[in-house]
Amino acid sequence: MFWKELLLQGLKEDQWQWDWSTKGSVKASRGSVAAEVIAKSEGIWAAEGLVKAAAALSQDFDFFLEINSKIKDGERFSPGQKLLVWNGNAQVILGFERAFLNLSSYTSGIATHTRTLVDLVEKAWGKTELKNSQRKIPRVTATRKTLPQYRDLAVYAVQVGGGFSHRLSLSSGILIKENHIKAAGGIKNAVLGVREISPHGLKIEVEVRNQDELREGLALQVDALLLDNFSVQEVKDALRIITKNGNPVCVEVSGGLNEKNISEYVLEG
Repeated sequence: MFWKELLLQGLKEDQWQWDWSTKGSVKASRGSVAAEVIAKSEGIWAAEGLVKAAAALSQDFDFFLEINSKIKDGERFSPGQKLLVWNGNAQVILGFERAFLNLSSYTSGIATHTRTLVDLVEKAWGKTELKNSQRKIPRVTATRKTLPQYRDLAVYAVQVGGGFSHRLSLSSGILIKENHIKAAGGIKNAVLGVREISPHGLKIEVEVRNQDELREGLALQVDALLLDNFSVQEVKDALRIITKNGNPVCVEVSGGLNEKNISEYVLEG
């Protein structure tokens, strides 16, 4: 239950039990109060598990805190929309709020940005002749560029936003990148070396920077090719080479993609 663990970690880090501002200004005997969490911008909510985690922690610590959620994961919210209603001891709510809001803002921010990219891809796909075919809409996938200990949250948020995970860790997939190729003395050396030790059935992906490396990867019959920093035209040229080769291979594009150009990369293959 990573939500609960990270929320507890946030509370401990903030030393909420020594919140002098709250302890001095709000008497513990004041009783129950209500608080609302209201959105300041539009976005995608991705913190349903955090609500459950807060409820679990309230039982662990034996304090009164109820959170009534007005929104579910994956739903859009607008500025001014009421997202949560809290009921509980004023000291608890004031000491608790920042860790909760930080985590929910982090995940909802990732989900919101992911949804923006996914919407652009889906819109571009809908304009192609392939929209009614059996081909699947191109996927938007995440990188491993996550904060230590926060990977599960980031991956979950990407999924809520309509994206997909890639490698969850270094052990969950093989991606031979530029640095591996340099260190190994070439793509062939890297691929053959990996095949000697990798677990059975684990797919091999190779990052390529030009057509020569692309052809070398195809000749080695790797499972996936990552076209690194290719222009749209270079991707089209690469796809023609891959089609002529005849061996099925998963094709990915990475580097330099953003909201302004991702639609241009929505291509067959």
